[in-house]
Amino acid sequence: MTNALTDLDQINAELMTGSARNPFGREVKPGDGVSGEIIAVIRRHRHNSQGQPLYWVNRRPTVAQSGDPVIDSQLIIETDAHDDDQDDGLRAVTMDRDVQRAIRTGLRRARANGVAIGGRIDALLFVGPGEGGNGRVYDLGGYTAPA
Repeated sequence: MTNALTDLDQINAELMTGSARNPFGREVKPGDGVSGEIIAVIRRHRHNSQGQPLYWVNRRPTVAQSGDPVIDSQLIIETDAHDDDQDDGLRAVTMDRDVQRAIRTGLRRARANGVAIGGRIDALLFVGPGEGGNGRVYDLGGYTAPA
């Protein structure tokens, strides 16, 4: 089994995330969140700010082309939010460990085996910084599987 992304995966990642905004950027405040339908699941090779692909070396992302590629996973969520004329309502939720923890807990409460295209994320909220300043704390109000 390979973790290589196909050209089609890369094209779809670019198409789906082109206008999708990050609901949990640097300016996020406790209580900020996102709700909506999952319309795509994206996995792509992470790049640094100069556009160079990153690889895991000694448990750290680096530009050296050895080790496994650093792959980011995102849920693309269609929301009712339209912050300005250019906002199409798409939000890209990066599945870092803190977000995964909240979604995993919500999936268990919903008795779901995982997220699915057409499923609904309700009230994925930023609670605040993690204990001792490590990471972030999120909470998922609910998940509804597609019909």
